[in-house]
This record gives sequence, structure tokens and C-alpha cells, in this order.
Amino acid sequence: MAVQPKKQVAGKEASPHNLVRGLWQLLRLHTVEGLSTASIGWLALFFYAIQQQISWDALRGTFLGIFASYGATHGVFCIWNDICDRDFDGQVARTRKRPLPSGMVTLLEAIIAFIVGLLTTLAVTYTMLGERVTWTMVPIWGLSFLYPLCKRAIWAPQAVLGLTMASCVLPPWVALGNDYDGSIALPASLFGAIFSWLVYLDLIYASQDRFDDEKAGVKSLAVFLGDNLKAGLTVLGVAQIAFFARAATDAAAGGCLWILGILAWTISVPWSILSLDQRDRKSGGRIFLFNAVLVLYLTAVAAVEVWMSRR
Repeated sequence: MAVQPKKQVAGKEASPHNLVRGLWQLLRLHTVEGLSTASIGWLALFFYAIQQQISWDALRGTFLGIFASYGATHGVFCIWNDICDRDFDGQVARTRKRPLPSGMVTLLEAIIAFIVGLLTTLAVTYTMLGERVTWTMVPIWGLSFLYPLCKRAIWAPQAVLGLTMASCVLPPWVALGNDYDGSIALPASLFGAIFSWLVYLDLIYASQDRFDDEKAGVKSLAVFLGDNLKAGLTVLGVAQIAFFARAATDAAAGGCLWILGILAWTISVPWSILSLDQRDRKSGGRIFLFNAVLVLYLTAVAAVEVWMSRR
């Protein structure tokens, strides 16, 4: 690993190493990504609560457990992602200032943080959500481990990320005491919705780095689609709308979720696709952030639907 050059600050040498700030950024605590990840579990939880008419009191423990487990999972596997991508990140304009390629954190420190974080995530999940849910989280952790490695092996690593995040709708189903030997139409619909949305979202995000990824040799669906990117986004957009509509039907949702949630989401899809300017590197980042906030909005609408149905 190359030694990072020291910076000159006020005529003195200063190392770029900053472990606290570097770990904060490795865990993505400076972004809304962790909250957006937790919101996928919350969204599923509220859809199940609408369908099964579950009380607010019965949801509280699972709600907090999802926040802790999913937040920890997201942070620790962001560290793993940056460990795997450290050489590629140094070749991409947007990511070369990340903690590992910039020298803010050493590789050894990142590996130790990953191991400690993984053990902490396991303990938090088991303590707050129980053994059955912990076993349901294992495929999510396994896919999260494989995702960065897939960037070197397949042209659609976004599909692996989509499967990872879509699997986040399953632990809340188990946490509420459900099994998979009955009707699983609602979890299946939510799985399809989140899968198509995540691939769509990551394609938008990857559009920022398409040309740098081509030079660095990173395999990406955005690179594979090239000038057909918007056509791919359109297919995924239609799929997510159809799956969310089916999920709302399966849950027997009321007008609040349909009008303020599903309709608003439907309107957002063509707006996002038409607003994406592939000539502007920052365009993808802005639309990615909008969609990350959008899932929080849909989750809030679903929560209101639960509250209204219990009045």
C-alpha cells in the first residue's frame, strides 16, 4: 500500500491520518443512507401492521430493533465495501477523498473496525430482535459481504445489492411472528418493489462515475447499459410502481397510503428519470438523495396509515 504524502499546514508537516473522522465517514454516519436502510425495514413493518391490524404497542420493540440492527449492518458493510474498493476509489474523482484512499484511515484500522462492527451488529440483532430474526438476517449479511466482490466478476453488481436490500423486508415479517408456510403475497410484493427500486437507485448513483468506472475497469450495470441507461431506468421504474401497488392491495391499504404514498411515488419516477442529466456528474447524486429521502417519506405515510386505522 502506497504511503500517503504528508500535507503542509502553516509551514509544518501534518499527517492526513484522522481515525475518528475517518471511521465516521467509513460508517457513512455523515449521510442519510443508514436511515434510508432502516426505513426499508420500517416500511415493511408498517405494511404488515396494516394488513394484520397490529397495535402500535406491539410494533415499538421491533421498530427500535430494526433501527439498531439495520443501522449497524449498513455501517459495518460500508466499511467492508470501502476496504474492497480502496484501489478503485483512488481512481474515481468523486471517491478519491474517502478515508482509505486518502490515508485518513489505514487498511489495518479499517479491518479491525469491520471485525468489531460485525460482532457488535450480531450482538445487537440477537439482543433486540431475537434468535429467529437473527437467522433471517444471515442471508442479508452474506449478500452484503459478496456485493463489493461482484464488481469484479459480473456486469450487474446492482442486482446483488438489490437482492440484499430487498431481503430486508423479511426480518420484520418474522419478528411479528409470521412464518413462510402460509400466504406470503405481501412480503413477495414488497421484495419485488424494493429490489427494482434499489437497482434503479444504484443505477442513478453509478451514473456519476460511469466514465471513471470504464477507465478503472469496474464492472457496473451503468457501464453495461451505456447510452441505454434511461431505458433501463424506465423498466425498473414501471416494475417498482407495479410491485408497490400490488403490496398496497395485498395489505388492504386505505386512501392515505394510496394517494399520499403510492401516487406520489408514481409521479416521482418519471420526474427522476427525466431530470437525470448524464453530462452533469452531480445530477445523479442529487436524484439519488431525493430518492433516499423519498423512501423515508413513503415510510412516514405508511406509519400514518397505521395510526389512522387504529383510531
